[in-house]
Amino acid sequence: QVQDIEFTQIEMKVIEGLKIGNECLNKMHQVMSIEEVERIIGETQDAVEYQRQIDEILAGSLTEEDEDAILEELNAITQEQIELPEVPSEPLPEEVPEASPIKNRPEPELVAAS
Repeated sequence: QVQDIEFTQIEMKVIEGLKIGNECLNKMHQVMSIEEVERIIGETQDAVEYQRQIDEILAGSLTEEDEDAILEELNAITQEQIELPEVPSEPLPEEVPEASPIKNRPEPELVAAS
């Protein structure tokens, strides 16, 4: 009979654990909808594809057409006239750091524990 009581107590703990786990799953399902999960998976797939393209470029697997297009874009960028701001002509002022005064801190007092 003692074994039956112990087994019943274990069964009750298991059922309580399943109940708590089910409540947690239901809360998680409320927070994460299927649309949200699909959106995250889609974004991840897009990022993986983008990374694959970068890896191919870095590995030198560009076609001749790709290289020509890249060179044309580089030439267009380097041909642009960029307006830069005027550079000041006066010399920079010499700044001497001021010595900061040393602050005297009071010595900590020792207090006996009561």
